Amino acid sequence: MVVFLGFLIHRIVVAMHGTETIWNSADTELSMAQSVVCSHIVNGSPFGVDSVFEEGMRLYYYSTVSSALQLGDDTLMHIWFNGADTVQKLACDMTQDVCLTTIVPNLLKPGEWSVDLVAGRKLLATRQFIVEPNER
Repeated sequence: MVVFLGFLIHRIVVAMHGTETIWNSADTELSMAQSVVCSHIVNGSPFGVDSVFEEGMRLYYYSTVSSALQLGDDTLMHIWFNGADTVQKLACDMTQDVCLTTIVPNLLKPGEWSVDLVAGRKLLATRQFIVEPNER
């Protein structure tokens, strides 16, 4: 009887709110910081998100950070790596929970890259991508 009542309550909640609401609320709670590497920013949003890019492009690292994340006095940083070498460290200038940094084409060399979003010593997000030699 208890199992049946639990099932019935679950079905009522799903019928009233829909499954999308339940899944979206779970995703929101779990993702405090998200990030992507992209080739363009269009109307404030990432465009051209990929994991393989050509040498000589300008790339962007776009991060969103939940306001629920307790950062204290820690400065948010984007750290760009080519293999194990640190290429650049840039402090985030937060605009509506968004941090955006870019790497200029002359710094973007072929290889395996990654970009980290860190707060103090805490890693919040990381993205890996490959830069291939320009075929032209």
